[in-house]
Amino acid sequence: MIISEINIAQIKNYEGKQIVIDCEVSPKLSELDDFTLLAPVKVNGIVKNFGGTIELDAKAHASLEMTCDRCAESFKTDLDFDILESFKEIEHISQNKSDENNQNPDITYFSGDTINLEEWVYSSLVLSLPGKHLCKDDCKGLCPNCGADLNKTECKCDTRPVDPRFAALDAIDLD
Repeated sequence: MIISEINIAQIKNYEGKQIVIDCEVSPKLSELDDFTLLAPVKVNGIVKNFGGTIELDAKAHASLEMTCDRCAESFKTDLDFDILESFKEIEHISQNKSDENNQNPDITYFSGDTINLEEWVYSSLVLSLPGKHLCKDDCKGLCPNCGADLNKTECKCDTRPVDPRFAALDAIDLD
């Protein structure tokens, strides 16, 4: 079942209560994202009331399509990541003036009976992406001279490093 929000009405006023989550989420992607989702993200975990704080603790699995940073080929990959978020109802803060001035940056404040799961799945997914997208660990990339995909072919380009002191001599055309 694909959902976008979690209804927490049954646990938000009852410390120690929890809701088991087993669902799929289709977060909205930004046009700046360098990946696409091949299927909804599978999410399994719990949402629990722990001392008035609602805690989301879940594992997620996403199937993605990305472009390799070395060879520019499209590839598919799976990513498993954790979603750990804490929420506190904003009404509880306004009742306690000391909390109002000392809001915890690790807690998200909400009102109502629902938490937007799409937002937290997307945020955790993006933060879990590797810094470099590689189709395989030993991807050879593209030739810097001719642009050939070195995973598929060997080019005949001279790739020896050039001593910059002799760069002017290399520029001379002897033909």
